[in-house]
Amino acid sequence: AAAHLRLLLGTCSNATDALAALGLLEVKAGRKDRREAFVYLKKAIDLDPFNADLVLIEALALQQHESDYPLSLDRYRKAVRLLEAQSKTVPADVLTNMGVLCHETKQYDEALEMYGKALRAVEAENPDVAAGEGGDKTFVRHNDNALFWKYAEPGILVKAAEGDAKTKLTVVRSKSDVESLGLKVGDEILLEGGIESTIKDISRGEDGAITFTLKDDIEVKSPESKLSVKRSNGRLQNTSSISIVFNLARLHESSGRIVPAVELHKAILKHHPSYVNSYLRLACIARDCGSLKDCSEWLKMAVAVAPGNPEVLTLVGNLHLSLCDWAPAQNVFDQLLQQKVPKVEAYSMLSLGNIYFNNLNTPKKYSKHLQHAADFYRRILQKDKANAYAANGLGTVLAEKGELFKAKEIFNRVREVSGDSISDSLLNLGHIYLAQKKHPESLQMYQSYMNRTRSSGAQTTSKSQEDDEAEVLLYIAFAYFDWARQTELFNNSKAAPADERYKKCIEYIEMAMKKSKRENVVLRYNWCLAKLQAANCVLQKVNRNIRRTAQEVKDALDGLEESLPILQTMLQWKEEGRKVAISKGMLTGVVNQCKHNIDSAQSHLKEERKKEQDADTLRNYQRIEADAHEKQRALAASLQKEKEAQEMEESERRARKKMLRVTHLVDDWKHADAASKKETSPKKRKGKIDAPPGGVDDEAGIFDTEVEPNNASALFDDSDEEDEEDAPDSPKKTEQPNASEGKPAHKGTEKDLFGDSSSDDEEEEPSKKRSSVGGDDEDEQVLKKRKLDDNDD
Repeated sequence: AAAHLRLLLGTCSNATDALAALGLLEVKAGRKDRREAFVYLKKAIDLDPFNADLVLIEALALQQHESDYPLSLDRYRKAVRLLEAQSKTVPADVLTNMGVLCHETKQYDEALEMYGKALRAVEAENPDVAAGEGGDKTFVRHNDNALFWKYAEPGILVKAAEGDAKTKLTVVRSKSDVESLGLKVGDEILLEGGIESTIKDISRGEDGAITFTLKDDIEVKSPESKLSVKRSNGRLQNTSSISIVFNLARLHESSGRIVPAVELHKAILKHHPSYVNSYLRLACIARDCGSLKDCSEWLKMAVAVAPGNPEVLTLVGNLHLSLCDWAPAQNVFDQLLQQKVPKVEAYSMLSLGNIYFNNLNTPKKYSKHLQHAADFYRRILQKDKANAYAANGLGTVLAEKGELFKAKEIFNRVREVSGDSISDSLLNLGHIYLAQKKHPESLQMYQSYMNRTRSSGAQTTSKSQEDDEAEVLLYIAFAYFDWARQTELFNNSKAAPADERYKKCIEYIEMAMKKSKRENVVLRYNWCLAKLQAANCVLQKVNRNIRRTAQEVKDALDGLEESLPILQTMLQWKEEGRKVAISKGMLTGVVNQCKHNIDSAQSHLKEERKKEQDADTLRNYQRIEADAHEKQRALAASLQKEKEAQEMEESERRARKKMLRVTHLVDDWKHADAASKKETSPKKRKGKIDAPPGGVDDEAGIFDTEVEPNNASALFDDSDEEDEEDAPDSPKKTEQPNASEGKPAHKGTEKDLFGDSSSDDEEEEPSKKRSSVGGDDEDEQVLKKRKLDDNDD
């Protein structure tokens, strides 16, 4: 076809239909380089940009690869806009494809809208199918499936029954008999005012009145109300809409609405019993919900409908794998392998390889099963080198053989190719890192695996989701346990982190015990063993020079006392002949070690408590001593402040006293000067003035009251000794001296008040000076007298 289209384009290069068809064929051919195909499509659209069919072909071409889903959805939207602009009807297939693309890109609300439009488009294309809507007895009822039902009005009027019963309605009148209308127990009804309920019982009274007993209490406000009954709208009877209904059920599954999804699948099977996909989906839903019995029943029905269907047989084989029924699973996949269906053949070989690998513990068949598993994985890779699942299986075989570096390289390559979509590679890498004693990397891989499986919501082993998680939690716990044991090998202060790692190990084991649905003896034993090792690690801290507390020893003792009864119970079960996966000798040794550690822990606890009491006593003594020193320091500081305050006050008092002395001295000087001026002032006479007795004083001697410059500093002398010694000797009031004694008196008083020396020698020198000054004054007075006498003469 492609060759003929190229010949056509050779003669007419602008044939848009030929260009679009050739581009679509090139894309579906599966070639790696798709650029040439899209060149043809782009050229066709450029030649006729308003042709919606060409845009739809481009959208269909883009839809062939998952990475192009968003682009394909955009092209579909463009085509729909073109069709609506040209007033053309959008085909139901186009709307269905848009719904599928929205579903795959997790745009669930828009997908639901597209499926609804597709159903209405199918109904418009086949309007005669809806005529039998009243005869549909298997209509869906869930509110999330509102696309498939409606409220029909059978022409019944009801009113509230007499009395206090709020759950009963009485039929007032109807167009025909109620029974002929098909009303029955379980029908959902709607009353005026939006009141919804379900008919629980229908009864007829003695007077012929029909009464409905409802499931819920209602309150009818109007005297009479129209009754509407939920009925099918006939869309499920349309064969053309079955694929849309199935897609809508899958959308409910992806959105977590399991009940409406199951309801739709059952409705599909009721109308179309040969629709195998609904059987398979119901089986998968039952398996994911943990109901393997229901899953088996649905698969049996699917096998009865389509005995040789590869998809049915594949799901049957997976069910046997989930139940660990290896022989039936092997028979199913051998049957599939004989059919030689291309897509199923690789899956069958992969499943057979997994079956052999999971049965390596079969006695005397270890090497044979390991070789068979490797052969199946290699056969797949020979046909498809890009099969990441087969490569992952081959890596597990190499890891089992001890070729860790090769296995690690394969697992890393699988991660790169698959983009972590194969979560088993993460789990296998975790095992490789753990075997290489790279515990942080191992824990990171385990956590990544758990996050991946939680986000996908599907288990990757043959057990349920919770059992898978419990198993991985046990892997994480063992990684912490092995890391702690390796840390303890230092046997010194570097072994301090071991205690915390043992606690992490116990924490993850407890999480695994909660996740596990049944009582697991091995998990309990691992928990007791982790408690024992953690207690031993705490007791060895003294020898390793690691600080510990009494609370840590108490916790270790509590863990040992809690583990001992469990271990003794397991040992008793073993002696009674019950099935316990642990040997009797191992249980006996662990019990004896636990008892010994309990005795040791009790003595260690007493010792630690005594140490802590001594440490508390020492801390209390040190605290009391520190408080005493603090109080003493505060007291000394307070006394020092008081002393400084007293000294300051004393200094201020002395300064005030000195200032008072200066004030008195100045006042005395003023009085003395005033008295001297008054005595020596001349008296006016009419005649001759006689000289006063003793002569006339010089004006300089009379008015000389200023302090000598070299004695000014004495006014501000701060000597305390001299103030106290000079106070008694200094005169409080200056007598009225004669004119000749004025100046020496001032000098003496000044020296007595502000002198700096208190010794006797220093006191004698001023007195001598005063006497000499006094003698000079007397001679001066004699000279003055003689001068006056000469003048008189």
